[in-house]
Amino acid sequence: MDKTDITGSPEVNEEQPSVTIDDTENQKCPKTTAEAPSEQQKKLSDREVIEHTANLWQYKEIVDDNTEQHSEFHQKRTVMPFGEIIGARVRGKMHKRDGTNCDDFFETAVTDDCFIAAVCDGAGSKRLSRIGSRAASETAAAFLKDKLERLFYELPAIKDGLSADLQSTEFMAACGRIATLVQQSAREAFSAQQGALAKIVDDENYEKALGRKPTFSDLSTTFLAAVVVPLVIDGEKRNFMACVQIGDGCICAIDSKADSSACLKLMGEADSGKYSGETDFLSEKNTDQTSLAAKTRVSRGSSDVIMLMSDGVADDYFPAVPKMKRLYLDLGLNGILQMKGELTAGEDPAPIRFHSVSLSRQSVALQYSKQLLSDDSAEAVDALWDKREALRCHSLEAFRMNIGDTPEERLRVWLDNYNERGSFDDRTLVVIKINDD
Repeated sequence: MDKTDITGSPEVNEEQPSVTIDDTENQKCPKTTAEAPSEQQKKLSDREVIEHTANLWQYKEIVDDNTEQHSEFHQKRTVMPFGEIIGARVRGKMHKRDGTNCDDFFETAVTDDCFIAAVCDGAGSKRLSRIGSRAASETAAAFLKDKLERLFYELPAIKDGLSADLQSTEFMAACGRIATLVQQSAREAFSAQQGALAKIVDDENYEKALGRKPTFSDLSTTFLAAVVVPLVIDGEKRNFMACVQIGDGCICAIDSKADSSACLKLMGEADSGKYSGETDFLSEKNTDQTSLAAKTRVSRGSSDVIMLMSDGVADDYFPAVPKMKRLYLDLGLNGILQMKGELTAGEDPAPIRFHSVSLSRQSVALQYSKQLLSDDSAEAVDALWDKREALRCHSLEAFRMNIGDTPEERLRVWLDNYNERGSFDDRTLVVIKINDD
């Protein structure tokens, strides 16, 4: 853990939120003897399955039914003196097969003092959930940008408070102000959904598409938001984070300089519904003060990469501990994040090509950190992490390959083309990278 990680529940006054502070197919087979199985009986590897199924996925463009549509994908990058924030979302294989919209949306913002990100995943069973996810994420990011710009302008000492002793009243007051705004952003997002419904409820195009008038449930979406404030404390780079999570997905922080035992911190907990595969969404109940207090995390530490993602990514790297480490390595191997270590000629295993689910059907070569693992155990992931500065020889760069001209384009191409067995959902990932120099 970061040396300055904090744990416990502080006493708070009425102006401060109650938050959790983290540290941390059918055929009968004859009975057989112990003989070795035939080739047909051998279980296919994940790669063999993917190589077969990659050619079976069909691509259809989004069918326009005169309702609000999402674009095929979205990507964004903003660079600041203290770091950068990049994000991308792509339409999942199932939506491409069906000719339907991506349900995810994200928005990012910056001020002179902090990074802001909101990621929302519309309910896949709801025809208009994309509208809810867009309204929620855009509204939350805009709200936080406005309020935080004002806060840092009117109270320039707020950074001093965030940098103060963790048990001090100054820190608790500053922490409370930021966390309160993040909680309020969830309520603003919920209100934005209601406003979006009001705009379409009497529109005949939406009624025709649904066979009835739209309801709030049709706009259901999860909600993840984070504010990251870079700090310098006693000459050392640190950052303060305040996050809220309603529903599934993942928010995590990575310290790229720490070893495997101390590099990863989860900044939220996925909510579950009554049944397997269900999740919670923005609602009046989930945005009341008591509920939001339980869904808020704040932390101060030396993590330099913070990631927010929909379940389309999080489920591919489950369990988050330890597989968020593998996600970080994949971002480096594919040129989205800069890798440390010496650049040499590419060493086996070589990147893998699969047909993309697109109009062109062009293959895209990607490198997978799981190719470098001895097995899929937590111990193997940790061992790979601890030799991360020797992995650049396996990167696309080492093989003189490139999947885009900019980090955000590479993120989008990677999200749209990496293959995991059983993965077909929309994918959204926002990455905040704090400068380490």
